[in-house]
Amino acid sequence: MAGEEEQVEALKKWWSENGKSTLAGLGIGLAAIVGWQSWQTSERSQAELASARYEQLVKDAAAERHAQVLSQAEALAEEFPDSAYASLASLIAARAAVRNGDPDNARQHLQRVAEHAAFPELVPIARLRLARLMIEAREYDSALAELGRIESAAFQGRVRELQGDIQHARGDSAAARESWETLLADAELSLPTRTRIRMKLDDLGEYTSPPPG
Repeated sequence: MAGEEEQVEALKKWWSENGKSTLAGLGIGLAAIVGWQSWQTSERSQAELASARYEQLVKDAAAERHAQVLSQAEALAEEFPDSAYASLASLIAARAAVRNGDPDNARQHLQRVAEHAAFPELVPIARLRLARLMIEAREYDSALAELGRIESAAFQGRVRELQGDIQHARGDSAAARESWETLLADAELSLPTRTRIRMKLDDLGEYTSPPPG
């Protein structure tokens, strides 16, 4: 019995010295678990909301409801700026803005993707589209600068083509021809692009397309 009493007294003493901190530690641990679960629930809820808004935007774009597309894209950019949905929505919104006769708004959406895209693969796409808008506005120096920011090897063919477009628009047919013929020398050039480039060269009046095959 004496041994048991000593153990009980020792336990009482330990509890007196450590009981509060033990409870506090348990409380912190439980709070952390609850907080983590709440955070996960909130994240899932936010992701579902972003997904739902993006799906609606895609439907609006298919139906050419341009105003709704632009509104949804702005909401996604404001509420979920770092999400892939916001970047993709801005690309779609840029197209809607162009079709709605508002190229300045289109530029804003493309610039947002170029500077804040969730995936780096979207950046050259945005910069190419920005360059096209600049070419249409005859802002050739700005377009060339935008094209110069595209580093991805996968997009260099498109860059070369647009550089030729700028040279042609400026009346420098020789430089345009050189750009396009250099592009045609790429054995991996896709058939649609090859056909388009040959048509551009034909329009110069100084190029004869080789026979098919």
